Amino acid sequence: MIRVISEVGSINKAAELLNVSQPTLSKKVSRLEHKINMELFSRDSAGMAPTEAARFLLREGDELRTQLSIIERRLELMANKVGGVVRIGVGPIISQIMLPKVLLDFSEQNYQFRVSVVTLSQQALLNQLRQSEIDIAIGPFSDDEIPDEFSVPLCTSDKIVAAVREGHELASQKVISLQDVVRFKSVLPNIPKSLGQQISPRVQRTSLEPDILCENYSTAKSIVANSDYITAGPETLFRQEFASGELAQLEFQTEVLWQCKCLVKPEILLSPIVKEIVAIFSQYMLPHDR
Repeated sequence: MIRVISEVGSINKAAELLNVSQPTLSKKVSRLEHKINMELFSRDSAGMAPTEAARFLLREGDELRTQLSIIERRLELMANKVGGVVRIGVGPIISQIMLPKVLLDFSEQNYQFRVSVVTLSQQALLNQLRQSEIDIAIGPFSDDEIPDEFSVPLCTSDKIVAAVREGHELASQKVISLQDVVRFKSVLPNIPKSLGQQISPRVQRTSLEPDILCENYSTAKSIVANSDYITAGPETLFRQEFASGELAQLEFQTEVLWQCKCLVKPEILLSPIVKEIVAIFSQYMLPHDR
């Protein structure tokens, strides 16, 4: 109510936007001003302008709304053992190598709740988990990037390898340096901060900027199989292509690991339906001690 009136500067316009009558809105404002014994708006012929008290409430209100949203979501999960929804956020690589297995496992059980999945960047996962817009976040987080407010029940890692087509100049080398990679055009996803920290001491980050930025490895592998482009990622992503000989596997001289962790708020992890989803992911991830 305070925000809308502040934005439009008119009790009549605000009432229309809030779908209440002008007298009702005026009474609500007056009751609130009487309760706190302060004026929330200065009123003149030009309209209504927020006072410092209103501006203070607006500043503090964002955090309060977030906390209320968290409480509301916690109660919702507690109440909805049947018919509830677990909201899962995953990074792009997880959506391609682990999520299909998890969703297939989910589909084979007669669970009385549903799941909703979104694919997001690393920072977006953290933001949405903090705001309780998702219940579980699974992505490329290192320990020092994870806020203390989150629990980390599961983790996994995989060796980063490069892939080229058979017949590529590098295909016969088997072991390459990161400098070898930057000599060729590349198709790569965004490099997570945790992975960049492993790479940056050895190669300047700017030199690893891909010619094609692509989060979809099916597309990346198709490009590499039909050109002299090079790509890189967790070894698991290329297992089928390496086995068939469609792509050649290149090891790095210095091992670089892709890390992935499952994050959840401690209070949300107490929910039975969230526990069920974490249990499914635990078939493909290892326990973590945090």
